Amino acid sequence: MAYGYPGSPGGGEDRTRDWRQPRPFGHTVPYGPPTTPPPGGPPPRPPDNYLAWAVVATVFCCFLAGVPALLAATSVNERWQRGDLDGARLASLRARNWTIGTVLLGVIFWTTWMVGVFLLGWKDTLGDL
Repeated sequence: MAYGYPGSPGGGEDRTRDWRQPRPFGHTVPYGPPTTPPPGGPPPRPPDNYLAWAVVATVFCCFLAGVPALLAATSVNERWQRGDLDGARLASLRARNWTIGTVLLGVIFWTTWMVGVFLLGWKDTLGDL
């Protein structure tokens, strides 16, 4: 009697067969995840919608320039769910650009206001503090 795999305790099987090959009535599918990716590759990720940044920029920087940023940010997911991949990427790019523009306009406005109030003495803008 030979010890090890394959073989039954009673013997009687062909022991010259390679034990790594699937058996006729055995498990032929390997365990674990598949070793090759699914056809077509993994599904693409949706582009970032920049919605949180657009909201923060709208509230704290410049409201008028923030509205187009919010509109573009909310349209990214809608276009992605409809299957319009290029439209979603374009809307994401527009949302990013409008958000950056909103922040820049806010920084320019608030810097100009601070310089005017504290360095140039625009005391009338502060009122009676």
